[in-house]
Amino acid sequence: MQLCETMVNNNGVHIHVTEAHRELNKGDVPLVIIPGLSESAEDYISIVEKLTPRHIIMITLRGRGKSDSPASGFTLEDHISDIDAVVRHLELESFILMGYSRGVSYQLGYAVQHPERIRGLIIGDYPAIHTQLPPGWVEFFASLPPWRGKKLYDRMQAGALHALQRESSKVELWDDLTTLTCPALIIRGVKPHPGLSLEAAEQYKLKLPQAKLVEFDQHDHNIFEPDAEAFVRTADSFMNAIR
Repeated sequence: MQLCETMVNNNGVHIHVTEAHRELNKGDVPLVIIPGLSESAEDYISIVEKLTPRHIIMITLRGRGKSDSPASGFTLEDHISDIDAVVRHLELESFILMGYSRGVSYQLGYAVQHPERIRGLIIGDYPAIHTQLPPGWVEFFASLPPWRGKKLYDRMQAGALHALQRESSKVELWDDLTTLTCPALIIRGVKPHPGLSLEAAEQYKLKLPQAKLVEFDQHDHNIFEPDAEAFVRTADSFMNAIR
């Protein structure tokens, strides 16, 4: 697998993009990945290596990894603009869009603004809500065990985390989902502390009647562990049916 790294300029904020180029099957649709809250493209390389070869784009949003970390500009719309800048820079006409955890709110926020580009959605264990992060959230989040092998402050600078909390606001996207007619795959962890409740899963089924809900019995919110193959099999089956 060949990886190509690019910096995309989004109005002065440089967004780090990692592309996986592998031999493609005719008709394969590109996949764009929006990582979770503090994650970067590097967190997804081992997963991408297991997926059926296709053009895969992993976007590291502002404030994370190798992307720029501005002093402000961490609203939902700012994150959506990062996705849009990458899509336009790479001249992607249509693609499957995947989001995980809080990345789902950025994913869906982009999708409902550009439904004509979206050939499919992979929604990773999170409701269609951009949540408001309360005061004290940064300190609480930093006190949690390392996520996928990395401590929080190794993933994001303190200033970016505080700006993310300060500029967050609650935005519900449920009603906007009715504009989306593409196939959708919703993955939900079942063990304690999933990110997607049963009630929210029912909301998805109501708003996206074309969606398929898959539950991972051996996983909690981390749908990639302990069995990454479960995600790979499920995602591949879904994506390979889209032409």
